[in-house]
Amino acid sequence: MSEIIVIPNQQTPRVPNIHVDIKLFLNYNAKELQEFKDYAYSKFEAVGLAANQVSFGGYRFMARVFALKNINNVPPMWRLIIDPVITEYVGMKEIKVEGCLTWKGKRVVAERSRAVRVNYYNEVGEEICGELHTGFEGQIWQHEINHLNGIEERIEDIGFSEPKSLDIQRNDKCPCGSNLKYKKCCFLYL
Repeated sequence: MSEIIVIPNQQTPRVPNIHVDIKLFLNYNAKELQEFKDYAYSKFEAVGLAANQVSFGGYRFMARVFALKNINNVPPMWRLIIDPVITEYVGMKEIKVEGCLTWKGKRVVAERSRAVRVNYYNEVGEEICGELHTGFEGQIWQHEINHLNGIEERIEDIGFSEPKSLDIQRNDKCPCGSNLKYKKCCFLYL
C-alpha cells in the first residue's frame, strides 16, 4: 500500500465533478479508492475524510470522494461516498464547532443545517438520490462536502468556546420561520 498522508493546515481546493462513466471511474481507480477507505478505517478518531485531503505516493488524490464512518454500526464500518451533492438543506441552521484532520490543534466553526438531503454514488456505482441525513451525520456530510467544494471555513484556536445552543421549548414557534411549532419542525432533525 502506498503511504497516505493527510495534507495539514491548508484550505483544500474545489474538486470538479466526475465527468466520466461512474463504473469506468470505479474500475480505473479501484486500488486508490480501496487504499483511501483502508486509511480512513485506520483513523478511528475521524468520522469522515475527504479525498482531496490525502496524498498517495506524492500525488494528491483529486476526486469528489469521501469516506464516512457509519456511526450507528459497531464495529465501525466505513463506506465511500462518490460525487456527493447536497440537494436540500433542511431545518434551521446553527453554529457548530468541529475538529478536522486538516487543521490539527484548531477548530472549525461553521453554520450547519440540522439535516441535509443528498445525491451520490456508492462504492458499487449505484446512484442514491434524496437520502436524508440528520443530526451529527448530517453535520459530517456538510463538513466533508465543503472540503470537496473548496469552501473556506472559519478556523479558531483549540480553546475556542462552543457557542450556546438556542433555548427553544417544544411548543415555541420554530425559529426557522416555518410558522410551525418547534416540536413539529426542526426538533425532528436533532
